[in-house]
Parts: sequence; C-alpha cells; structure tokens
Amino acid sequence: MKAIKIENRDIINAITSGDSYIEIDSRKFMLFEVEQVPSSGIYEEEKKFLLEALEGDNPILSDADVDKMLGL
Repeated sequence: MKAIKIENRDIINAITSGDSYIEIDSRKFMLFEVEQVPSSGIYEEEKKFLLEALEGDNPILSDADVDKMLGL
C-alpha cells in the first residue's frame, strides 16, 4: 500500500477537521488514522470481513434506536 503525501493546506484542513469522511464529486472517502501501514497482504482477512459488512444489510438507525442500543 503506497501512501500519498498531502501538501495542500486546504486538503490538510479538511482531513484534520474531525469529520469521518470527505466527498469528492459524488464519491465519499472514509478517513481514519493509522500509525503504521504494513506491506500488502497482511490485512486480507480484515478486508474480507469489512467488505462483507459493507455489502450486507446495514439499516440506517434513528437516534432513538442508537440510544436504546447504548442503554441511554
């Protein structure tokens, strides 16, 4: 996996704003920080589980549903 070095201040500010994703045209990109990115192939099982979760049934929960799940 190759890292992309970002040097544009506007893009850096957008990425570090605290939002969970950025949108470019109609595409959305999830943001999360990693300390280290090992060589490819190490996360194949995690990738499989993530793709299964993303492609599965993921209903949108209301705030009340989330509160109920959290016991609030």
